[in-house]
Amino acid sequence: MTVPPPSPVSDSDIEQIARGLDRARIDASPIDFVTSTLPDLDWDSARQIARRCDALRTDAGQTQIGWKLGWTSAAMRTALGIDRPNWGTLWDTQRGGSTLSLANYIHPKVEPELVWRTPATLSADMTAGDIARLGGEWALGIEVVDPRFPSFGFKALDNTADNSSSAAIRLGEFFENVTDLEDLEVAFSNGVEARSGLGSQTMGSPWEAISWLVRSLAKEQLHVNSGDIIFTGGLTAPFDAVVESTYDLSCSRLGCTTVSFTR
Repeated sequence: MTVPPPSPVSDSDIEQIARGLDRARIDASPIDFVTSTLPDLDWDSARQIARRCDALRTDAGQTQIGWKLGWTSAAMRTALGIDRPNWGTLWDTQRGGSTLSLANYIHPKVEPELVWRTPATLSADMTAGDIARLGGEWALGIEVVDPRFPSFGFKALDNTADNSSSAAIRLGEFFENVTDLEDLEVAFSNGVEARSGLGSQTMGSPWEAISWLVRSLAKEQLHVNSGDIIFTGGLTAPFDAVVESTYDLSCSRLGCTTVSFTR
């Protein structure tokens, strides 16, 4: 019988980093990069830190409402030298209105995404086609990402430990019977510059991205529950969050949603 190698990161290290990330999120005050503090950090250890952060949120009375995918764009992964997507959890306290306060974040950016609300619990053996046949509802979503580090010079494992930098979400209206997701085009603007993206930029199809998430979660005995929402990944480069700027996201078949920031 093969004995797995010992984890390069101790339980006490995981606890200390998780509590540091949790406090950084609450206080909007950065901590050192995890990979600087723990140079032997690997994927499994980064995920253990992220899951301990999830447990701290549960202990604080928060409720998980879904999942977010990161780096589902192959072009973005190539540009950043990243070898795989990652994911994070979404919580009831992250749902915001049309106006958010910059005081709650360190250096936030905003990303446009397609969001699915699943009509059934998903199993790991389901293909992208199986999941697509479930239907469900789709909406536009704006995600605020806010790495809990001094800068955006983090590595992929830092981001994974940090819940994929998830900070806040803004949801549009959900619609049923949305098909041809790969061809959906969104327009995203900060009032000065406009950008566009296609659903196909999320691993070729949002359904493929969701299928990848389900398989990945199963390796940790986690799963997508009925009613969960899934942010399927950024469709354009993000905009910096700036005071008094309004960020508009629209799609001909999914309406529009906006978010702005105050001090």
